[in-house]
Amino acid sequence: MKKPKFYLSAYKNYEFLFFPRFEKQKLMWKDKFSTPRCEREPFFRIEWLWFGIYGVWGDDNYWEQWLWVYKYHDGDIKKAKEEWGWTDYYTKKSTWIGY
Repeated sequence: MKKPKFYLSAYKNYEFLFFPRFEKQKLMWKDKFSTPRCEREPFFRIEWLWFGIYGVWGDDNYWEQWLWVYKYHDGDIKKAKEEWGWTDYYTKKSTWIGY
């Protein structure tokens, strides 16, 4: 699978911070109905003075498919795609994106 896209954004902080603050989060997920659910994507945040920078890797769909391939099917993408059981409600087509 391809590497996830990296999104970077800047924002104005609501409080003044004299000392810089850094926060980093790993991928958080759970197993629900024998399929993975992404709870939170990996990200980092840096805040200083009145400014902040926020960076995130991928989205829920990417990480759920990544977990499905590498945690549930030991890296076999073909088998994982065949056993992906989620479909779109309206189109009845598979939601497999195939990054």
